Amino acid sequence: MVAIQHLLGGGNPPPSFASSQLSAAASAVSAASPSPVISLLSWNVLLPNSVDGWWTYKMYNPPLSPEQRYMAAWQYRQDLIQQRISTTQPNIVCLQEVAPDSFEDDFRFLTEDLGYDGVALFNKGRFRPATFWKTSELELVAPPVHKDRTLLTAFRPIVTKEGEEKDGSTATTRNLYVLNCHLQAGAQAPRRVRQIHEGMRAIMTLARKLKGTS
Repeated sequence: MVAIQHLLGGGNPPPSFASSQLSAAASAVSAASPSPVISLLSWNVLLPNSVDGWWTYKMYNPPLSPEQRYMAAWQYRQDLIQQRISTTQPNIVCLQEVAPDSFEDDFRFLTEDLGYDGVALFNKGRFRPATFWKTSELELVAPPVHKDRTLLTAFRPIVTKEGEEKDGSTATTRNLYVLNCHLQAGAQAPRRVRQIHEGMRAIMTLARKLKGTS
């Protein structure tokens, strides 16, 4: 698996996160590996999104000047998110801190413009994880599992008539388990550990149920 994680900040992404470098790295790993390569992007998009709250500019360090406040606006950040996902084209997109009240409008570009027609949204809370995938590439093999601030999805790569996966590799019967986490912040370390433990246990339980391999 190729895991690409982006941390959202003000202004343009730093050079180490240049789109050309990310694409080249993913291509190199794919070419070198005989096994199926699944790319995953994980991104905490920072609540508020388009309608919830006003304080995002306070998250920037160094602080934004009044002239730079536009960088904290959702429209500006949304455009950056769309550009990066469009460039890297991961198989799976995991987002954290999406707002349920504006979720469909905020991320409509993923389904309508970029083709991520598979969507799972965590079922409660103001700060939610959400997972997107392309149903032409991945099959959801079980209903999403909702635990304490974790969202578990299980996939199987789509196999072509020639017995290959969409990326051209030899078909496999393995299932892929994706645990999208938005762990509890602050001085609650025991709860964070418990959240990870519970999420991993959910993977093992689902794997046994599906009689698959992780």
